[in-house]
Amino acid sequence: MWGPWGIVPEMRWVVTVTALWLCALPSALAQTEDWLVLPTTTEPATAEPVEAPWMEPTVRAANRALRRQGIGVWFPDSALSVFRERGSFEPPAPGDEEISAWAARAQEAVRTIVLGDRSAALPELEAVQKFSEENLVVLNREPETAGLMLDACLYLARAYLDAGDPDAAERQAQDCVRLAPAATPNPRVHPPSIIDLYAAAQKPSAARGGTLTVESEPAGCDLRINGTLVGKTPLASDNLYPGSYQVQVECRPDEPGRVHRVEVPLGSQSLFVIDRFERIVRSSTLLYLQFEEAPDPQELARHAREVARALPASAVMVASLVGPDVLRLEVELATQMEPSFVRLPTSSAAPDQNLMNQSVEALLAGRCADFTDGTLREIDCRTGQPIVPTPVETVDEKRVRPRPLFITGVSLASVGAASLAAGWSLAIVRRSAGDDWIADPNNLSLQAKWLDLETGVIVTASVGGGLLVAAMPMVLPLHSKTPWWAWVNGGLGVAAAVGSIVSVTTASPKPAESCELNGQDPSACVNRKRDTDRAILLGATAAPLLTMPLVYLLRRGDRKPKVEVQPRVLVGRQGGAVGVTGSF
Repeated sequence: MWGPWGIVPEMRWVVTVTALWLCALPSALAQTEDWLVLPTTTEPATAEPVEAPWMEPTVRAANRALRRQGIGVWFPDSALSVFRERGSFEPPAPGDEEISAWAARAQEAVRTIVLGDRSAALPELEAVQKFSEENLVVLNREPETAGLMLDACLYLARAYLDAGDPDAAERQAQDCVRLAPAATPNPRVHPPSIIDLYAAAQKPSAARGGTLTVESEPAGCDLRINGTLVGKTPLASDNLYPGSYQVQVECRPDEPGRVHRVEVPLGSQSLFVIDRFERIVRSSTLLYLQFEEAPDPQELARHAREVARALPASAVMVASLVGPDVLRLEVELATQMEPSFVRLPTSSAAPDQNLMNQSVEALLAGRCADFTDGTLREIDCRTGQPIVPTPVETVDEKRVRPRPLFITGVSLASVGAASLAAGWSLAIVRRSAGDDWIADPNNLSLQAKWLDLETGVIVTASVGGGLLVAAMPMVLPLHSKTPWWAWVNGGLGVAAAVGSIVSVTTASPKPAESCELNGQDPSACVNRKRDTDRAILLGATAAPLLTMPLVYLLRRGDRKPKVEVQPRVLVGRQGGAVGVTGSF
């Protein structure tokens, strides 16, 4: 039952199918996730990655072309920010002067605490801890700076304790254990109460119930958590306080790994790091890939999809320079076996927007093309060579479809139409049988006849609607655009679907007793079932009508690459369902 509607069990599938078909039309072309334009370059590795000047203008031009086609995109700043949060980021590199200033500020805050001015010390210590959290993967690498960071953290616990807030002091001590797990507090600068508080926070307890498991490809790499070396991958670190940890996997000596921010709960969390991907992805000022030498197509696709998975993005358009003034755009989809690509002229300022628009249209149509001379030239997607056009016989817009497929569709449509018509006919017969039962409520044969007709109405309606839906892609004529009559039928389908929902929501109240019991007033049963029968038939009729415009929308290749759709029909003893599966 659904709330106040009182929907009978056999009606649930009708409402579900109708709602799905109403949602399918506007969402057929909608992207569940935005597309990402990902620049790729082949440059020698440098200590400070610097993006090429062509990258950001190219990303913005490609984004404009995609939005022009109605496709959502990741803007450069948003993609960079989200990838740094959900994926990884370059380790910070504070200078010696910054670290010295941080240490001096911590010492000054300690003197302020000793003098008893807690109100002035707290803001200073909080600023010191903020710097520590932002740079802990660097500070924890050296025992000296790790100890100083721990002392500064415990100074803040002391300030809370002196302020009469032992709970805040205890939580702060736990944060100190999390931030600097390998450091040891200096007993000469902390009172015994703080040393004892820190020692209690270090002991295993119910509060330290987090486990972080880290694996890598290849295995056997150094694993650092918050900058502290804890072992080799694969490794499971337990007895962690819940919270945020910064994890680095380092497969090369003396080369700091990218930082992964991982939230560890009271339970288990896992992380898998691919070293090869870590060494080519860049996310300092712009999200892009930097290879030391030209990658093979499989490797490029694999790494592009790693970036897409982190954001997430539904598709990646890889942009790379293949010549001094030649830009290559390539679409990578998880469901695509052979990606399409285009070549077009460019400059450091940006590629021509009109050529970019045409290039994106070709990519979305699944074509490979060359625009380097300013005009469209079709090229072979495998070899990249121009395709020599061959004379072809002109065909009409209404192309001839395979005859066996058309015969199958006509057969399904004929049986479906007959079944749906039989459902409406049985509903009329059942209505008459209901009137007869109401006139003679004690006649058991009339009651049995009325009950037996219910199964016939449900089965014939569901089978008829399902077969008609399955037949539509096979029998509808081929057009490059959705014809007007398909929209008209779609409108009728919407009206029928609305009528089905209205019939359900306004149905007569459910009878107090089962309609199969003898000697009862049949009026409540008959009135209730008339409404639900009407809803079933309207829903089954709406499905094929809504399918007509939907088939043409899903056939079109100028909005989405490589659309594949297959209808599905499920019929069982308790009801049925109609839907479509495939990649959109």
